[in-house]
Amino acid sequence: MNPAIERDEEKATSKLRSLYEIAKTLNSSLDLKETYGRILSILSQYMGMKRGGFMVLNAESSEWEMGGAHGLSAEEMKRRKEYFGSGVLEKILEKGHMAAVVESGENIWLYDGKAKTAPKRASASFLCGPLKAQGSITAILGIDHLFEEPAAVTEDLNLLGEVCSLISEAMQMRKAMAVENRVLLEENWSLRKDLETLGQSVPKVKRKISLTEILEDRLSRMIAEMKVDPRSKGRLYDEVLSVVEKTLLKSALEKTKHVQLKTARFLGINRNTLRRKIKELGITPKEK
Repeated sequence: MNPAIERDEEKATSKLRSLYEIAKTLNSSLDLKETYGRILSILSQYMGMKRGGFMVLNAESSEWEMGGAHGLSAEEMKRRKEYFGSGVLEKILEKGHMAAVVESGENIWLYDGKAKTAPKRASASFLCGPLKAQGSITAILGIDHLFEEPAAVTEDLNLLGEVCSLISEAMQMRKAMAVENRVLLEENWSLRKDLETLGQSVPKVKRKISLTEILEDRLSRMIAEMKVDPRSKGRLYDEVLSVVEKTLLKSALEKTKHVQLKTARFLGINRNTLRRKIKELGITPKEK
């Protein structure tokens, strides 16, 4: 086989393998910070990267911090401006493009994916790519190289861009999930409060109101006030059943002064079933 063709096939295989492993790693944890070190290890193992690291924007302090590094000493990690090169952080934030730190940090070459000319590979000391979530740059991935000579710097930057896109998509997904979870928590909290005060505000009337009527009334009003999002992956059904069951058992236990035999007979269930439910639902029984 032609050496050039064989080399190109090896590069393509290494690229696909690294992207696959990175995608798998991103799906393995909800906390992306836990994946940064593994991503750098993958780039080192499959692409030959020797030095790399993440700069992450702290949302609370608005300061840039090291979020993981590979092949960098503790001292190099502290000197984060030297690590990326003088002014590279500001340039990336200003333009939103990938960048090559050239001439030992004296200059920065920005790459928008369309440039016809590029710096010589030997002059590029570090390559950086922005990670974006909802249009804002929240982190920067920097590496020394990905492909071996005689690949052009643009080949490294194109692959770096694909890696950054995978991580950015994961960031975007985590942010969307956080918003959905917050909405669900608020809705479930409202439901829990309603169920905990079940029957307390029912007006006194001559006709006896059944438990079914109380539940139907409360749940109907609660559901009517909730927003329905077709993208939501909520657990409302399970939450309602869990809250109702736990509230029922706790109330019954309190009514019988935590005498489990009396509670089981009151509920019409087996005593062993009651014990199992108490354990499953995390109800702390009082010794009697």
